Amino acid sequence: MTNNRSRPALPAVRNRRRIEGRSARVSRRVGVVATALAGTGVLSLVLYASRCREPLSVMGTGLLVTGAVTVVGAGVGFLFGVPRALAAQREDGDPPGEPRPTYAANTNLEQVSDWLTKLLIGAGLTQLGTLARLFKRLCRDLAPSFGARTDSAVFAGALVVEFLILGFLSGWLVTRLLLAPALSEADSKALSSFVEAQKLSDRGEHDEADTLRALALEQLQAPLREAQRYDDLRRRLPSGTNRTTQMQALVDAARTSAPQSGLLPEQVREFFDRGGDGGRVYALALMQGVPDAAYLDAVLDAVERSRSAFEQHQALVAAESMIPHLAQPDRNRLAAVLRAHLDPGGFLAQSRGRRLLAERILQALRAADDKEAVD
Repeated sequence: MTNNRSRPALPAVRNRRRIEGRSARVSRRVGVVATALAGTGVLSLVLYASRCREPLSVMGTGLLVTGAVTVVGAGVGFLFGVPRALAAQREDGDPPGEPRPTYAANTNLEQVSDWLTKLLIGAGLTQLGTLARLFKRLCRDLAPSFGARTDSAVFAGALVVEFLILGFLSGWLVTRLLLAPALSEADSKALSSFVEAQKLSDRGEHDEADTLRALALEQLQAPLREAQRYDDLRRRLPSGTNRTTQMQALVDAARTSAPQSGLLPEQVREFFDRGGDGGRVYALALMQGVPDAAYLDAVLDAVERSRSAFEQHQALVAAESMIPHLAQPDRNRLAAVLRAHLDPGGFLAQSRGRRLLAERILQALRAADDKEAVD
């Protein structure tokens, strides 16, 4: 059993090493290009200052200006380069069973970055004329510090543009190359803890396994974060196709990550029982990813006492995935609940999509009963 578990991890390890090696090569190339650009700018400053009456003063001012604009550019590049949490960005064309990279990061920075980026782009596009005038004024104001020559304003403007762009590209690339892997590494450590906890559980060391899972959950905080994102979507967006699509994206990501989460059925059920609206839906998504007969009571509760039509739909999807794992008494319980709510006036009867899904589940339950009778 141990060998079977470890074997699938080998391609992932090789893939991670390949990606890390590629990132290291890109980082080195970026460093060479950035150093060359910075060296060219500083060399130009030295040559220019040598032809001025006060070269040291011009050199000091130039270095101070280049440092300031580089920091500003790097800050803007950081805002543009902050990686987005991928849990809510699953594309429609992605295979449902294909795992996607994810990391356990607080999304406040991502939201601030997104807001500031849009603000900067919007303000820049609407104030292009004003920005041009301000840039000309800046060049004129800097000209006296660069020797007050006829070409001082031009040289100051060129210096500002070069190091502003250099700072932006450096900040953006460093953020993309270093921040995302750092966040992913934190996520990988938590997932590794879940794998180790499962090994301890297989050896009968259940107390140690539960402790390790609790520590990993505290580190990862994925269920709480994704449940909160679901609640935020329901509160922030109006009812409609767009909100449903985004909520479904969260469910798809949770379902895909369920096999790697290492969560036991008891832990998923506890999260369902203690969670709010988002917690219940997130737990149902985990149940869809790793079906188990132990989830039947929670699924029936979500069907009979659902807090939203979306939650009931997810409960039906979970119920359908559980059918191969249910014994006949459990199949009878599920069928009885579905028939009761398919009656006129029942919650399932109010929606064509949920009604068709419930009827499909009933057909699958009858097929499972017939197959068991023949066997």
